[in-house]
Amino acid sequence: MCTNTERNRAEYLTIKNIMRVGCLMLLCTSFYASAQVGENKVTQDGQISVVVGQSVVITSPWPTVRVAVTDPRIADVKVLTPDQVLLQGLQVGTTDLIMWNKDETKILQRPVTINLDIEKSRQMLQQLFPDSKIELGQSGNVLIAKGILRRTEQAVKLREYLEKTGMKFVDMTSVAGIQQVQLRVKVAEVSRQAIRALGINIMNRGDNYFFATRPGTESGGALVPGATFAPAGGLSALDDLDFVTPDSFSTPSSITVLGGIPSIDLEIFMKALAENQYLRILANPTLIALSGEEASFLAGGEFPIPVVQSVSGGTAGSSITVVYKEFGVRLSFRPTVLGDGTIRLYAAPEVSELSTVGAVSIEGFEIPALASRKAETTIELKNGQTFAMAGLLQSNVNAINSRVPGLGELPVIGTLFRSTRYATQETELVVLVTAVLVEPMSLANTPPLPGFLHSDPNDWEFYINGQLISSKPPKLNEADAEWMRKYGLDKLMGPGAWDSYDSTSVPSQSDAEQQQNIVNERSGNIESKSTNTGK
Repeated sequence: MCTNTERNRAEYLTIKNIMRVGCLMLLCTSFYASAQVGENKVTQDGQISVVVGQSVVITSPWPTVRVAVTDPRIADVKVLTPDQVLLQGLQVGTTDLIMWNKDETKILQRPVTINLDIEKSRQMLQQLFPDSKIELGQSGNVLIAKGILRRTEQAVKLREYLEKTGMKFVDMTSVAGIQQVQLRVKVAEVSRQAIRALGINIMNRGDNYFFATRPGTESGGALVPGATFAPAGGLSALDDLDFVTPDSFSTPSSITVLGGIPSIDLEIFMKALAENQYLRILANPTLIALSGEEASFLAGGEFPIPVVQSVSGGTAGSSITVVYKEFGVRLSFRPTVLGDGTIRLYAAPEVSELSTVGAVSIEGFEIPALASRKAETTIELKNGQTFAMAGLLQSNVNAINSRVPGLGELPVIGTLFRSTRYATQETELVVLVTAVLVEPMSLANTPPLPGFLHSDPNDWEFYINGQLISSKPPKLNEADAEWMRKYGLDKLMGPGAWDSYDSTSVPSQSDAEQQQNIVNERSGNIESKSTNTGK
């Protein structure tokens, strides 16, 4: 039997062995930390992982008096006790933790990784995008986002959120629905101008006198040059004035009527004009772009502009280089599909043409001006809707009355001593835009191209009949021929004969079939209703 002393000694040894084992385990797991929340842990190779905004307690293998991190922006560290150190994650990134003992004879360094709280981020994304399905994962230091977004603006917000995390990320999300937008623009302008003008110049001379009245044109100048009549003997020969009318002289284009009576030396120049002008401009450009991308095109040309440049090297003189400026029909736009058929549209249509109004001449080069109609704005509209993005209604009245004081105010006869001009101009301009979500057509649904009916004339048709297009239409494939017969276009000839500049476009086969199905369904419903009513 064991005595009490032996029993107590055995218990003492057991407790002592347990304490030795515990100390050995504590020594072996030195610098291992107990994870407090989520992924806060110390791996077997000594790497420390902490979630942003959380902390972990590190146990030191020996008494620690000083600690530091290589990047204080990533993590913060402080000594709690000689054996415990508190590490807190501040932002996503990597750094190193360094600890010293009292005599700084022992130094311990371990890598630290501050990660994002994936679960918390998933909950945040679910709140931000409740109608979308987004999966968030992490591979090393890279954040991966996958899923389907409902609207394009959500993709922009998701990217902003991922950038705020401070981590490298890969965005593998996609936006549901059609993301190609077709923009149809119509620029229509009508300009009307009416001009009425009357001006009379009279010149008369006798043996002892001369007389002339030149009230001029609407700009105040003379209808004819002053050199048309000049004293032969000079202004000093006042006693015997002898005026000579030249055998030939030129008159400006403003003169509409002129005449003279040689027997009484009388010349009359008259401008009487009634003019009406009408101008109509219609541009209908169409362009397609992906959501968020900008597209542009130009249908027109370029005209040269000489630019005078000084010669380099300090020597006197200059050189002329030529630059080109574009004109014509230009369209630039950037669509953004917002979801629910709403399209945010930045559009900048422009129609320009060469004009002599405002033209200049530089060193013998005639440089024309540009008459432009352009607009630039951002609007929102539904799929298929039309918006009048710009409009102009302008009315100008220009009236000029040039007269000889006193004589020009006389009734009836005063007409001979004055020049009048009255001009009115009205301009109407409207810019319409239509945005439509589109998708590619199959080859079978593609409508025939403009001019596909054109065929070259033979020698008899060209030389004898003067035809520019052959009377025999080209052979069509069966699909195009059926499409032509269906819409009654099989008898038409020539490029674009089925369409004019202001008529609606011919529907494609797919659109026509859809419309026919709708008509058939409606007619079937009407027939069924009438049958039921008859019963």
